[in-house]
Amino acid sequence: MDALGAVLSVVTLLPATAVAVENSFKVGRVAVESGKSFDDVTKAVKSLVAKNGMMVMAEVDQGKMLSMTSLHLQAKLFLIGNPNVGKQLFEQDHAVGLYVPLRLFVYTDANGKTYVAYDKPSTLLPQFQNEKVGMVAGMLDQKIEGLATMAAQ
Repeated sequence: MDALGAVLSVVTLLPATAVAVENSFKVGRVAVESGKSFDDVTKAVKSLVAKNGMMVMAEVDQGKMLSMTSLHLQAKLFLIGNPNVGKQLFEQDHAVGLYVPLRLFVYTDANGKTYVAYDKPSTLLPQFQNEKVGMVAGMLDQKIEGLATMAAQ
């Protein structure tokens, strides 16, 4: 096979790989619908994070930023975590900083419904191929699921 043939072979494989990666992330993405208002859910997130031994490390008002582009929506991203849990992960592999602290996203859709969305840590962290990281990821799945569910109720 010549060089061009090798490049074309690789290029034809790329879309299938991209789809596989995309589908694996969809499996781990969770969106919990709420009957409450956006403001009530964001207040609940802040309160529940503190009550569950975690902290809001950063809050990004994406809706406000996007309003500069004339797109008007309600959307806030929260970076949440616990420094002691983070330490356990960072001791194993510093690159976990790509995913820790966890991201919790509160938004309204086009119909005005509010959602609390997150990616399961157990779908993001296995790439580190570390038993301790995997164990902590499972614990974090439960923690963030409970938090999102309670905030949405």
